[in-house]
Amino acid sequence: MDMSRSDESVEPVEVYEHIPWAQLAVPSREKKTWVVYIAAGAIAAAALGAMVIRSVGGEPEPSSPAVPGTGAVTGTTPLPLPQTETPLLTEADLLAATPGQSEMSASARAEWFVSDYFSTGGNPGGHRRVLDALPEGARLPAPPTAESSSYVEWATTTRVEAIGNERFRSTVLFRLLVSTEEESYVRLPVQAVDVVVEVDGGGATRVVDLPMPVEILVGPPVSAWAEKSEEIPDLVRAGALRIAGLWGAEPEIIEGSERHDGWRMVVVVADGAGVRWPLTLWLTDQGDPE
Repeated sequence: MDMSRSDESVEPVEVYEHIPWAQLAVPSREKKTWVVYIAAGAIAAAALGAMVIRSVGGEPEPSSPAVPGTGAVTGTTPLPLPQTETPLLTEADLLAATPGQSEMSASARAEWFVSDYFSTGGNPGGHRRVLDALPEGARLPAPPTAESSSYVEWATTTRVEAIGNERFRSTVLFRLLVSTEEESYVRLPVQAVDVVVEVDGGGATRVVDLPMPVEILVGPPVSAWAEKSEEIPDLVRAGALRIAGLWGAEPEIIEGSERHDGWRMVVVVADGAGVRWPLTLWLTDQGDPE
């Protein structure tokens, strides 16, 4: 290195024969700082590019879940309920509704009235309990003869129909026992009448009119019983004897016939008085009741 002095007031100028590259290099700490800056910039640029691509043609950003307690209120729009058509009830539907308290009161009064009316031996007008049940001042004609007596063995309501104005029509089935001077009591065939009863708001009842005769409907004929079988499985036989023994004493199998879903068994069982009755049982192939 050659140093020359041109002026003592001026600092000497250093002249290098070789460039000191080691002194011109960036210190290691400054180099590391710049590397960090460059890496952070690259990451930021990549993130920005991803956001731009997604906003232009990608899928929408999923919404972040709401954080409770921030004070923000999210409004919701209720979905409309499905429209269901409710069928309108006709007057016939209302009249044929399930019997309630008034219907029960009407049917009970109808059965009571039938028992009183037909247990008079053909002279209901001569019995105070019958006249008290009918409208005030009702008068019934006297029968031409009163040589027989009658008694209602049982009476039951099979149908109740509301006919308006707090009135109900009950169909009552009943059986009479009658006797004459020559014969003891005999059981007549089952008969049916309609009785109209008025029921007020408090449950009090009043019979509106005399009994009205009604025809008893008989259903269509059913198919004949299956032919009896020669061989009855042991399980079916044992089940028939077991179940019949629960009803009475000395059960005995008379016959059995195979049905499409099991067996029909005919047994004879004695009641408490020793009278033997033929009864039928429908059993499965395992001898259990169907």
